Amino acid sequence: MRNWWRIVCLAGPIALGLGAAALSADTQIGTVVQKSFNGAHGVREPSSLEALYFGHDVFALEKVTTPVGGSTVMRFRDQTQLQVGANSTVLLDRFVYDPDSGTADASMKFTKGIFRYIAGQAKNEQDIKLSTPTTTLTIRGTRFILYIADDGATSVQVVEGLVDIRPCGGQKPVHAHAGQTFTVPTTCVILLALGTDTLPSDPAVTADYNSAGDTSSQVSDTGGTEPGEGTSGTSGTSGTSGTSGTSGTSGTSGTSGTSGTSGTSGTSGTNHSGGGDGTNPGGHGNSGGSNNPGGGGKGL
Repeated sequence: MRNWWRIVCLAGPIALGLGAAALSADTQIGTVVQKSFNGAHGVREPSSLEALYFGHDVFALEKVTTPVGGSTVMRFRDQTQLQVGANSTVLLDRFVYDPDSGTADASMKFTKGIFRYIAGQAKNEQDIKLSTPTTTLTIRGTRFILYIADDGATSVQVVEGLVDIRPCGGQKPVHAHAGQTFTVPTTCVILLALGTDTLPSDPAVTADYNSAGDTSSQVSDTGGTEPGEGTSGTSGTSGTSGTSGTSGTSGTSGTSGTSGTSGTSGTSGTNHSGGGDGTNPGGHGNSGGSNNPGGGGKGL
């Protein structure tokens, strides 16, 4: 009997562990914040390919890819921002953030391409695991650009803060400071690069992404227009100011042309037998008072 209970007690935690693993793939860890859609897709097993539109959630164990010329930007629970450039692949292993303690348990695996990483609010940034085919990175209050070549060679360019770069092969880590760029080729020998133009140029990672500066129109993941786009269109209602065109009704002031009826004063020429005709010019006086006096002249 005791053995049976031991089996049950052991099986309980195992079942919970398996359940947690099964749910991890459905754990939402971040959101796409880039308004313009540039071809980025995500794959979650066993789900099919999903387009990463603005507002689309991203999940644990999701692989994000971009095509040539593509890009996307994701923001995670602690406000960490990851900008993905063209022809890139990254596996979002996990990103769990506890706002009460301010700590995060996160892991990302960068396979190829170019990225801009901006650290968020997690107090234990050094525990966030970032890896490439030839390096393991430890961040400390930082933002940096990461480039992985097709053969796995990795370059790290620190924009702000500090990044510890541990090369493959058990080599000692190197502390990269702002303004420095290091490359770790497949030989695992770390190299210091001079200058800031050693990485490929990609507009998706040259600066921190700000959605306010992205005015591209697109359909959001919910099927409607992306927030802000439609509402700005309401400014078109300012076109109702066109109702001021009703001031065109002031054209009725043209009725002041009826003052041409003053040409009826030409009726005073009725003392002439032709005065009857003078009333006809008086009628034309509505179109131009200048003819009225002429009509009166005939009356005489």
